[in-house]
Amino acid sequence: MKWKLEDLEDALLIGSTLVEGSTLTEQESREILAGRTVLGHPISEARELLNYRSAVEWLIHELQKSPYVSIDLIQSFHQKLFTGFSGDHGKWKSIENYTFRSDGSRFDYVSPSKVQTAMQEWIKLYNRDPHDRNQIAELYYSFQSIHPFQDGNGRIGRVLMAYWLHWKFKSLFTFKLKDKVEHLRALEAANSGDLSQLERFFKKRISKE
Repeated sequence: MKWKLEDLEDALLIGSTLVEGSTLTEQESREILAGRTVLGHPISEARELLNYRSAVEWLIHELQKSPYVSIDLIQSFHQKLFTGFSGDHGKWKSIENYTFRSDGSRFDYVSPSKVQTAMQEWIKLYNRDPHDRNQIAELYYSFQSIHPFQDGNGRIGRVLMAYWLHWKFKSLFTFKLKDKVEHLRALEAANSGDLSQLERFFKKRISKE
């Protein structure tokens, strides 16, 4: 079964974009993807969504040539995700990045000097045959804890998880705007060493294609 763009738009691309702070609604996002103009929002928000779809379309085409993911593939995807935006895209981050837990403590992602090695190891894990679908929590969290780019890590990571599930298990991953809070809580728990919430998060959102 082919991995199809139309199967991903409403199931993943819209929600994965909106959770990153967009002011668009899901219906407005559908209008934009249908080629209609939506007023009252920054043009950049529509461009982000359209870029995401275009980048995923490119990714699907590339993965039809070879199912394996590589560093070049991920970096090229990042570059296409930010087409038309200023910045040095398609390269690993050059500045330290971090997040704050709900208790105010800081969680540091992998430092820029260690990203190349960390991503090489991550790609090996991604491409090898998994034990079961539950491995997706570890795989996703590992990518997010590396946070290899300055921006776009969530959108890229979720698409890569969707492809991994399709490739390895012929399963569909659904991610909606309403999943934002649970997703953030699960990631925060993982930052403290507890992957169980992230495992439950994915389990509820995976179905057979």
